[in-house]
This record gives sequence, C-alpha cells and structure tokens, in this order.
Amino acid sequence: MASVLIYHVVGDLTVGKPELVEFLETETVESAIQAIGESTEGGIPVWRRKPQKGINENSEMRLQRFVGILNPLDIVSFLAKDCCLQDQEKAMKTPVSEVIVPNNSLLKEVDPATRERKLLVM
Repeated sequence: MASVLIYHVVGDLTVGKPELVEFLETETVESAIQAIGESTEGGIPVWRRKPQKGINENSEMRLQRFVGILNPLDIVSFLAKDCCLQDQEKAMKTPVSEVIVPNNSLLKEVDPATRERKLLVM
C-alpha cells in the first residue's frame, strides 16, 4: 500500500472557473430552471439583494447575504407538490426564496494562497 501526500493551493483548484454569479432569492422558479440549465455546476448559489450599492462588503456581510444552493432536485420536489400541479403557471412564477432550504454554511471563502493537504492511500 502506497501513501502519497498531496498539497493543493486553493487558487490552483479554481483556475478556469467562472466568477460566482449572484442569483437573487426574488427570482422565479422559471428563471432558476434556466440558470441551472446554463450552469456548469450542479446547482446555483442564491443570494439576498445587497442592502446598499457602493458599499464594500467584507466576508461576514457576504456570508449574511448568502441563502444557499438551489439544485434541480429542490425544484422538482417543489413542482411535484399538489398545489403546484394544480396551478403550474403560478408555481413557475414562485420566488425561489419559497423553494430553497436556507443553509449559509455551504459558503466558505478562503484565501487563494491557502494550502490544502490530503493523504491518499493507494
């Protein structure tokens, strides 16, 4: 059995990734479906609107605005409810804030120069 210690610099793991786009919690389920379809990830990050324009946000302020990640399963589960099946047009116009399960612990901001160590056992 061989063990390999691998060091990663976080910046190396994010090279080539697109900027994080803020999808607002006031957007509709319909627009969320489109955004998820266009996304290269398995879901889209959902945010509260910035309180004021022109203010520089620190990480704590940004974390407070982060709602969670909306994925296709969340949307399918919502659309499968009886009330949504009865009025599909209304369901598609529902704000994603009524669909997403808030979990701001999914957002972690780290310095791109942070090193991560992993021990792989083969």
